[in-house]
Amino acid sequence: MRVEVRSRVPGGDRLPDVLVELAQEQTTVRELIRAAVAEQVRAWQADGSRCRALLDRQYLTDDDIRAQAATGMIRLPDREPVTPDVEAEVARAWRAFERGTFALFIGGRQHDLLDERIVLRLGEPVVFVRLTALVGG
Repeated sequence: MRVEVRSRVPGGDRLPDVLVELAQEQTTVRELIRAAVAEQVRAWQADGSRCRALLDRQYLTDDDIRAQAATGMIRLPDREPVTPDVEAEVARAWRAFERGTFALFIGGRQHDLLDERIVLRLGEPVVFVRLTALVGG
């Protein structure tokens, strides 16, 4: 089964929408995230530095932001343009999901647990939404 996964980040560049190939309709949130991140990395392999920046923007955690805020400036890490390691990016995305850095919606319903079993339906939208705090809140 092929599922389109869209990533949304308020106010800026975002990871590409990707088609994810799954063996069956039933899976877990964890495996859906694994498949989507692997496809996002593959989609941007030709431009490693842009891929790195987009992955950082999507999955930068609150802990990363707090640590940078203490220095007086929040920015994406400076890194050499190296092709991202898929397994490391998947692990980072799982941590970010568990910390509430981004939300996962399937057919308009939010899913909160990595090991939650989900059933995907053909044409049903899957969206990763980067969550950001409101100013003053």
